[in-house]
Amino acid sequence: MLRKIEKRNEGLTLVEVLAIVVILGILAGIAVPSVLGHIRKTENEVCDVNTSELTKNYHQELVLLDKEHSDVKFVSFLLEHGEYVCPVDGTFHYVDGEVECSEHGEVEGTEDEGDVPFL
Repeated sequence: MLRKIEKRNEGLTLVEVLAIVVILGILAGIAVPSVLGHIRKTENEVCDVNTSELTKNYHQELVLLDKEHSDVKFVSFLLEHGEYVCPVDGTFHYVDGEVECSEHGEVEGTEDEGDVPFL
């Protein structure tokens, strides 16, 4: 009588494991930058909404109290209304009638309009 020899296949071979690792690496290489891009975009949008709300509410308070803007009043307003935050810990500044974030705004510097651009 001839017996049929059964081959046990209980695990994965090294080649199969390497193929799975390579596929997962490729998927991670595609997914991670995409997710990080969505996170940055969301942080920018949250900061923009907070900045516009802060601008609107600060202007309303100035009108209601019949006051003029000063840096001291703006800092005091920020301390009283601490719910306005930048998701990446930027700081808010009042520049030319608008509130801007140090991380997402144009606070750093402005170009002189009368100068010829440097190439």
